[in-house]
Amino acid sequence: MLNRMNEERGVAMVVALLVTMVVTLISIAVVAQSIHDLDASGSDRRRLLSVNAAEAGTNAWYAHLQTEAVSSPTYCDPLVETIATEPAAASYSAVATFYAADGTTEMTCPFTTTTYPSFAKIVSTGTLNAVDRQIETYVRLTPQYGGFSAAILALNGADFVNSFTVYGDVGNDGDIYILEGDLNITNSLTVNGNIFVPEGGLFMSNLSTIKGNAWARDDITLENPAVIEGNALSSAGGIFAGATGGEIDGTATAFDDIDDGSLTIGGTVSPFTEVGPVPTHTFPQITSDTTDWVAAGYTNVVSFTDCGLAYNYIRLTGAGTWAGLGYPDTVVRIASSCTFTGPAAAHTITVGGNLAIVSDGGFDLRLRSNWNASSTLKKLFFISTYKDPATCATPNDPKDIKVSNNTAFNGFVNVFFYTPCKAEMNNLTAFEGQVMSSTVNIGNSFKVNYEPVLVPGIADITGFKQDISYVREV
Repeated sequence: MLNRMNEERGVAMVVALLVTMVVTLISIAVVAQSIHDLDASGSDRRRLLSVNAAEAGTNAWYAHLQTEAVSSPTYCDPLVETIATEPAAASYSAVATFYAADGTTEMTCPFTTTTYPSFAKIVSTGTLNAVDRQIETYVRLTPQYGGFSAAILALNGADFVNSFTVYGDVGNDGDIYILEGDLNITNSLTVNGNIFVPEGGLFMSNLSTIKGNAWARDDITLENPAVIEGNALSSAGGIFAGATGGEIDGTATAFDDIDDGSLTIGGTVSPFTEVGPVPTHTFPQITSDTTDWVAAGYTNVVSFTDCGLAYNYIRLTGAGTWAGLGYPDTVVRIASSCTFTGPAAAHTITVGGNLAIVSDGGFDLRLRSNWNASSTLKKLFFISTYKDPATCATPNDPKDIKVSNNTAFNGFVNVFFYTPCKAEMNNLTAFEGQVMSSTVNIGNSFKVNYEPVLVPGIADITGFKQDISYVREV
C-alpha cells in the first residue's frame, strides 16, 4: 500500500493538463483582448468619420451661406448628404438657426435684401453605423451684394510677386477671390481676410500671411515662413509643405492627404474628408446702360466722346460744381475707346457727390491727381464697360486700368475700379474700396482698405460672408 501511495506515474499527465488549461485561458484572454481592441478601434474610426462628416456639414453651410440667393423659400432647409467614406458611407444632416441683429430674435425664411439675418447657429450631425457626433458653429453674417464682397476679385489666375497689404472693413473681411486658375504668392503680402481659389490651387511662400481662411479647390502648398492664421481647406486636393514647412494656426481639412509632419498645424487635422465646393462668384458684367444709375438717384447723366472733355467737366465745370447743380450724384458716360487721364500738372478734384465714370475705354491715373471729398463719404467709380475678357489684348488693352502713387484719394472717398481686362495697381497710398478685373497686377507698397462700393442694378444680396465665433463638438 505504501509503495502505491508513493507512485508518481500519471503526474506528468496532470501537469500537462494544467499547463494546457493555463495556456488555453491565456489564449482566450488574448483573443478577447484582441476582439476588444478591434471593436474599440472600429468604434474610434466610426467616431472619427462621424466627426469628419459633421465637419463636412458645417463646411457645406459655409458655402451655402456665401453663394446661395437668400430669397429662396428653401434657404433655411437642412443640408443632408451621404459621403463616400471607407469602410462604410457616412452622412450628415446640418441645420441652421438664424437670428436678427440682437443675436436672440429668431428669423425664418424667406429673406430679402432689406430683411435678413445677422447671425446663424449651425448644428451638424455626422453619422456612421448609428454612431452620431455633432459639431456646432456660430457665425456673424455680413451681406454681400451682387458678388461684390471682395477687396480684390480677379477672373484669371495670378502671381503676387510684390509686397502689399489688404485691410478689412469689419474684422478680417478683406477677401481675395481668384475665380479661375491658380494663385501663387511669393512675397510678403498681408491679407486681413480670406483667400478663395475655386478653380485652382494656392501656393504661399516668403513672409506671406493670411489673417483669415484659405480655401482652394486643388492643393494648398506652404513654404516657411508663410502663415495661414485661420483654417486651410482643399476641396479636391491636399495640404502640403514645400521645400520648408509653413504654419496653419487653425484647422486643416482636405479631400486628399495632409502633410502634418512638415507643417505646423494648431487645430484639428482632417485628411481624406469631404470639404464641399469653394465659395465663388460670377465675374460681374457692368455695361454702358445708365438706367439703373438713374433709378438709384444719379440724376445728372452727361455724355462725352472725348476723354479730355470729360476730365475737364469733372474738374472745372460750374466753378467746381458739376454743371452748376451743386454736386448731384453724377454719371459721366464716355462713349469712346479713349484713355481717361489728367494732364501732367498736379490737380485736385473735389468729389462733392457720388460720381461714376463709365467709359468704353480705359483709365491711366499715373499722372498726378488728388480726388478729395469732405464731410460725408462719397462713392467714386472708375468703370471700363464689359467685353469678353478673352478678347483683351496683351500686354496692353485699351480697357486696362493703370494706377500709381501719383494718384491719391482722401478718407472721404470710397473707390471702385472695374475692368474686364487688366488692372495695374502700383505703389498706391492706401485707399478705401475694391478692385475687380480679369487680370490683376499688384506692385510693391499697394494698400487697399476693403469697403463695398455697390453698383446700382447688381447690388442684391447674393449671400453672406461669415465671421466664425466658435466651432465646437456638442
